[in-house]
Amino acid sequence: MRRVKFILAAGVVAALGNVALADPPKARSPYDGVEIKVLTDRTSDGLMQPLFEMLEQDTGIEVDPVFLDEGLVARLESRPTEADVVITKDAELIELAKRKGLLAKLDSPIIEKTIPAEFRDKDGEYFVDAYRARGIIVSQDRVKPGAVKTYEDLAKPEWKGKVCTRSGKHDYNIAIFDQMMKAWGDDKAKQVIAGIGRNLARAPEGDDREQAKAIMEGVCDVGLLNSYYYPKMFEHRSQIKWGEATRYVFPNQDTDGVFIMRSAVALTKATANRGAARMFAEYMASGQTQRMIVQRTKQYSVLPDVPPHESMVSMGAQQGIKDGRPKINFVSLEGMADKRDEAVKFVEEIKYDNGPG
Repeated sequence: MRRVKFILAAGVVAALGNVALADPPKARSPYDGVEIKVLTDRTSDGLMQPLFEMLEQDTGIEVDPVFLDEGLVARLESRPTEADVVITKDAELIELAKRKGLLAKLDSPIIEKTIPAEFRDKDGEYFVDAYRARGIIVSQDRVKPGAVKTYEDLAKPEWKGKVCTRSGKHDYNIAIFDQMMKAWGDDKAKQVIAGIGRNLARAPEGDDREQAKAIMEGVCDVGLLNSYYYPKMFEHRSQIKWGEATRYVFPNQDTDGVFIMRSAVALTKATANRGAARMFAEYMASGQTQRMIVQRTKQYSVLPDVPPHESMVSMGAQQGIKDGRPKINFVSLEGMADKRDEAVKFVEEIKYDNGPG
């Protein structure tokens, strides 16, 4: 019996010794276990939360997100080191934050090598991670194919009382109006913006997709809509009929191209977790994440070798657009920011949000 106990005890000691000698779990990255805070005006569902989970699984970096509906720059200005990373659905806001001295340089050879120059800040303080077209939506039944082909068409007299948009002062519309001013010059841009305002069927209200609903209800015949919203309507039972009643148009394909909305990533002035924050930014630029962005949001990747979502390919094919990528009238974020205040002032001057009359 004593010999049996001895053998058992020796086995236990040996087993414990093997456990002690076993290699510790391998770190997933130099920042495994580091927590960073991300400030964003994007919604938590769809992309952000799955992205944060994938990041932690791959790198060990944990994310404590702060989600805002609006006021991103003001929050960053009042709490400049609250977060390590800032992500916005409207990249023009990142340029404004840069001008206020709220961002830090990325200092990332990976991002410089991976992201095309036109989607990187020239001073290396932010980069665009995805974009979508700000196009036109028209009635399937009441607007003949080809009747509306450009932004300028929306300002023509034949569409008086037939245009719907969200507020002219919403970031999405200010972004397209300031691009018009930069690309076309003030005179032409103001004529088109004022013409759209005169053609409104009602005072601006709702979000982008609610303009499609208004078209279905016969309130108007045409409106403005970000490209990724169109296929998303078919994913919600209550909105399928909005999508079926409408048709998407990538405008100005025979002339200067469609204007785009961009989302962007930057580092704040916080320094405690700078290395982990930079790795997060580099992760956003990776092919893996770019493909995830395309599949989950239906935006376009900034990487030329990541193909558009199949819904964008299908929408583009209706206009003869190959590979799903429409012709773009590219205006830099710096150029947009230069014209932003002027666009806001003009929208207020013409009382755009008052609607017709």
